[in-house]
Amino acid sequence: MLKSLQSIQQLKYGDESVLHGQNWLAFLYQTEQKNVNLEQVESLAEIGDHPVLQYTERTLQILNGLDLSSKHKQILEEVLKWCEVAKCGSVRVRKEWKDKGYPLAIHNIASAQIYAAEQKKQPFPERNLLEEELIYRLIQTHGLVGQYIRGEVRFQQMQSLSHFIRLHAIATPTMKTLLMALNQCIIEAVSPTLWAQLREEVHQVVLWLVDGEVGHELPFRERLKRLRNRSIHQGENFQQEIQHLFSNQEIEECLSLFFHKIDLWYVESALSDFTLEECIKIFLLLIRTSPSLTVTHLTFEPFMRELHYDYKGKKSVNLYKKRIIEAYLSELSMEDLLQHEVSENQHVSLDLRSYDRTQQLIGVSFRFSKAGEKLIEFCQEAEKHPLYERAIILLYDFFGFRKDAYDRLQNEQTYLADMNHSQDFKRKIVDYAVGDTMLDIGPGGGFLLDLLSERYRNAKIMGIDIAENVVAELERKKQRERRNWEIIHGDALDLQPYIGKNKVDTIIFSSILHEMFSYIPYEGEKFNPKVIIQALQSAFQALRPTGRIIIRDGIMTEPKEAILRIHFKQKADVEFFKRYVHDFKGRTLHYKWVDEQTVSLPVNDCMEFLYTFTWGEEAYPHEVQEQFGYFTPSEYKECIHQSLGDKAIITVFEHYLQEGYEEHLLEKIILTDEDEQPVRCPDSTCFIVIEKSE
Repeated sequence: MLKSLQSIQQLKYGDESVLHGQNWLAFLYQTEQKNVNLEQVESLAEIGDHPVLQYTERTLQILNGLDLSSKHKQILEEVLKWCEVAKCGSVRVRKEWKDKGYPLAIHNIASAQIYAAEQKKQPFPERNLLEEELIYRLIQTHGLVGQYIRGEVRFQQMQSLSHFIRLHAIATPTMKTLLMALNQCIIEAVSPTLWAQLREEVHQVVLWLVDGEVGHELPFRERLKRLRNRSIHQGENFQQEIQHLFSNQEIEECLSLFFHKIDLWYVESALSDFTLEECIKIFLLLIRTSPSLTVTHLTFEPFMRELHYDYKGKKSVNLYKKRIIEAYLSELSMEDLLQHEVSENQHVSLDLRSYDRTQQLIGVSFRFSKAGEKLIEFCQEAEKHPLYERAIILLYDFFGFRKDAYDRLQNEQTYLADMNHSQDFKRKIVDYAVGDTMLDIGPGGGFLLDLLSERYRNAKIMGIDIAENVVAELERKKQRERRNWEIIHGDALDLQPYIGKNKVDTIIFSSILHEMFSYIPYEGEKFNPKVIIQALQSAFQALRPTGRIIIRDGIMTEPKEAILRIHFKQKADVEFFKRYVHDFKGRTLHYKWVDEQTVSLPVNDCMEFLYTFTWGEEAYPHEVQEQFGYFTPSEYKECIHQSLGDKAIITVFEHYLQEGYEEHLLEKIILTDEDEQPVRCPDSTCFIVIEKSE
């Protein structure tokens, strides 16, 4: 086993005496810094006290297992021991390093300088200057091969290593062996899969270096494409978007000149969740506001850290900050950024941090006003409570933009996943679809779009949604999975501008009408039945003769005056009920207590509560905003006939209890009638097919 690994093991067992005389280990261990790339981190809370030391240990373990000579291992062991130290160090030590001018934000250069300073402390006769020079160059350039492949750094950034190789002080085969092994250790320690993916590319770059080749700088578009690798993998259509965005050649020329002289750090980690257009606008802002004539290094590490936080135990993008930045960027055109003065935004701006006196190294993030920061913090806390929606409204009002009607922000990924559940009823919807043009209103996660396109391969399948985040995610899914359906950003209450009249054979409302009813202030009033009428009329106008509207949604029960009793088995659930009736936004719920754990209430008030009770605490802040049932069966039929007229023929009208409700409630309640006789839950859901006669 390598001596360095033995020392780390001793330290793990509590023997801190091993730190004496091994400054590399002391620097890695005695630190409050947690400078790690967040790409591979699942939870910020799970980052240990010594993540850099743990990473260094992994690199050394990989080296220990490689089939190399003892001399080669000794050299690489020394490189790996020192190459991450600039990320660590105690507060006092880091201040000393900073005072000496070490560029700590560019850790490979700073680590090499720290190594050089430590070697200088050794007695001169005991030093091997050639070996020290080799180790210094390898520390100074470690990781750059991978970063060049990612598009972050320029090939010329490895010049110091190239110059050393051209001295032929070290045999070419030895340099090749050392570089391949070093890159394997540092990349495989991040991810074995990543090393398997990059091995051949690494080998090619190493050959260029040992052969003394130059002229391998990546063209601007290729470099930008590599910086968008994660976004492309998630579904970004890079080639199509870049052609559109660079229709103005001056923009590309400006960015090309900037990229030609800039090395970039943590770009993919910080910007991959933003669109390509937003990413380009950020770079144009940098050109406008940074000391662009002097800067040679831009690190997005501050932005990477400040954009992420733990949400329910997992590292997540802070969507409050992200949406604010998106809105800010949407106000800026690329032409204005390039050619005109841009007015300042009082609440958000690009935040540049100079790390050296010569302004060559700049850190990048975004700055929010103090009030804005506090409001963002408030929203994060309000996520746990019914205050969430009200907090979001405050946030959007403060920053001067409106949220989408169904935009659930931090809950959106869970929400889109939930929209794909209950696959059986969605397959039933597909069975009733007809014709060669089909439209899904509010497609959520896109599962129904997939089902329709797989069943009806020659049909034109479309989805329309008012929420920009849903549309953007579906566009990425379409590109990623090579789907042939279309997604439209538009208003389902007025389909004609997007669809036209008499153009669609099947229009589907799958669990979306109750959301329109709950969230859209129609004629200034939420929970307005007229919004259902408007949605149906808009769809009916877009429908071809013989076409179908298919509805799957909540339903109320008849007779409305029926009374049920809920017997709570646990007192905590009584408190849940009391909180719910206070917070529910749909209507006033009427109830009376029979005893401390039994409540009597009308059947539809009972069911409206049980829908949310079934979903549980996590969904509570959203479910109290929604009313699932809005018409009884007879009211629904009347609404269809009154709003759509004689040409609307109801061919299927079913209602039933959605599977799973009663099973979820077994351990929580007993449901009875007024005579204390156990009863089943009434129907929760309707399935309606409406045909348009010729």
